[in-house]
Amino acid sequence: MRPVNPCGLKRTLLINDLSCFGKCSLSVSLPILSAYGVEAVPLPTAVLSTHTGGFTGYASVDMTEALRRFPIHWAQLGLRFDCIAVGYCISPEQLRLVSDLIRQLADEHTLVVVDPVLGDHGSLYPGFSEAQVQSMRELCALAHWITPNRTEAALLAGLPFSADDRALLQALQTENTVITSIRRKDTIGYLARLGGQEVLLQQECLPLTPYGAGDVFTSALCGELLRGKGPQEALERAAKFCRRCIQETAKRQPGHWYGLAFEPALKGIWYE
Repeated sequence: MRPVNPCGLKRTLLINDLSCFGKCSLSVSLPILSAYGVEAVPLPTAVLSTHTGGFTGYASVDMTEALRRFPIHWAQLGLRFDCIAVGYCISPEQLRLVSDLIRQLADEHTLVVVDPVLGDHGSLYPGFSEAQVQSMRELCALAHWITPNRTEAALLAGLPFSADDRALLQALQTENTVITSIRRKDTIGYLARLGGQEVLLQQECLPLTPYGAGDVFTSALCGELLRGKGPQEALERAAKFCRRCIQETAKRQPGHWYGLAFEPALKGIWYE
């Protein structure tokens, strides 16, 4: 068998859904990580005609069988990954398969980043149950970084949605935890624990609530970490990139409501 060599590139396994139209999940992670000079390997958990925010009548294909079969082939090839980044999984079964995959394909040098997609605005996403939350907790126990929004942080912590932001952060055990969508009057941002250090990063609110911002942020965070940036610098740079994408999107309203206009911001990745 010919050896599989990444030619010096960092390699990331991206486990998420593929929404063909709508700019979220794999459709943003692949180009963003590629712009960082990272070899991006997609493993879709589902393939959808569009994402589910604001669209009706979308078509979806369950990719659970791929989660079972693809890692077997990769293990036979001896593939190793510098990073495994996990997003939307459609069921507790998929989450268990992803946990098994991490145990199989990750080693002591593999960075594991989980965006624990469970809900938003104080409720679980439709179709999810407590079983999904429990399986996500088990997956997050394998992660070095997690990036929940405030609702997901409360679900993972088993605390009320009304709980204090810092109480949520303290209840989550992952070494590097970034809670997104933290609001303070006219600002929005991130509350993080990076190792033992607490960081609050706030930005002025823009009159826009975009789809896919969490995917953009987590992708940029992975890119910065794989470039060797320290935790706080990686957080700050990823937040800055996400902010730039939101600003580009705001210029294109109302027609560009369905996702972030991240493409104009990609060139900045190479020049900063």
